[in-house]
Amino acid sequence: MVWRDGATLYHEAHGTVASHRWIPAEGKPVVREQIYDLASLTKILCTTSLAALAVSEGALELDMPVPEPWNAGCPGATLADLLEHCSGYAAHREYFNQVEPYSADGILEKIAATPPDYPLRSKAVYSDLGFMVLGRWLEQAYGRDLEVLFTDKVMLALGLDESPIPHLGFHRLHGNPPPPRPHRERIAPTEIYDEALHPGGVPSHFQVRKNASVAHGFVHDDNAYVWGGVAGHAGLFGTAHGVLEVAKAWLQHLLPGLAPAVRDRFWQLSAVPGSTRRLGWDGPSPDGSGTAGRAVSAAAVGHTGYTGTSLWVDPDAEGGPTICVLLSNRVHPVRTNEAIKAFRPRFHEAAFRL
Repeated sequence: MVWRDGATLYHEAHGTVASHRWIPAEGKPVVREQIYDLASLTKILCTTSLAALAVSEGALELDMPVPEPWNAGCPGATLADLLEHCSGYAAHREYFNQVEPYSADGILEKIAATPPDYPLRSKAVYSDLGFMVLGRWLEQAYGRDLEVLFTDKVMLALGLDESPIPHLGFHRLHGNPPPPRPHRERIAPTEIYDEALHPGGVPSHFQVRKNASVAHGFVHDDNAYVWGGVAGHAGLFGTAHGVLEVAKAWLQHLLPGLAPAVRDRFWQLSAVPGSTRRLGWDGPSPDGSGTAGRAVSAAAVGHTGYTGTSLWVDPDAEGGPTICVLLSNRVHPVRTNEAIKAFRPRFHEAAFRL
């Protein structure tokens, strides 16, 4: 989906929903309203949006220190450091093989016991751990569940709840019935947990998928799965339209409660040496090696998701402010398919030429 200066220039669906025989929709054409596991787009659409609102409302401040006991893994770090991925937290850990589903508290205990990976603000290391903590921190600040906060402060505020099948939402793994069939049929399946697809050995994440043959209607990210499906770093599902509407709200100052000065601060480049990060958001690589290639201006902000999703917002694009949304299920049938790395820059370069 490509939007520029008030108009949608392109909104098309390509390919098929699934390619594995275990999926009833194998070979079925993708539709524009297809729902995808957004993976780490959760970090900006949900968690960063809520963090910016919390700062605007005075519930949190950017220089607030990370609360105990989580600060043991990032001594001296602040809210801003979590958002800029420079807190000292490691990039990733397989906590999903260390706790039983569904234990968010168990994972948080593991994070608190994980020593810093590097000195504070010495570099930027993209970290799921920091956003797991940030999601729980937001819940504490507001006294409400992350899913409820997102629904009230983003979904309802932007009118994205009006469709019978929401354009954005979490799929909680416990305490809720599975998505109804019409909803499930709109969701693109992600990974197939078939040992035959891994002749070199069974991956470590298969251990937590004992009762599942495919990730379809529940989160693909393994730590988010063990967490329970609603986490600060992953878990959000949505359509291209839903992603676009939240991006437009950031670009056009349309998210109720988000102060313009706070939005501008969140889009400011980090001062950490060599970092392309903003607060929550990422920016383009100066050498053009990033996911948007050389298609975007230096003012652009964006993010990617492991499942094959990405979002770029360029307020200074030639021809007018531009938003590009790319959703795919590149981890279907297996996550080892990395063709998306070459495809993303080509997509963005084509999109920004429209």
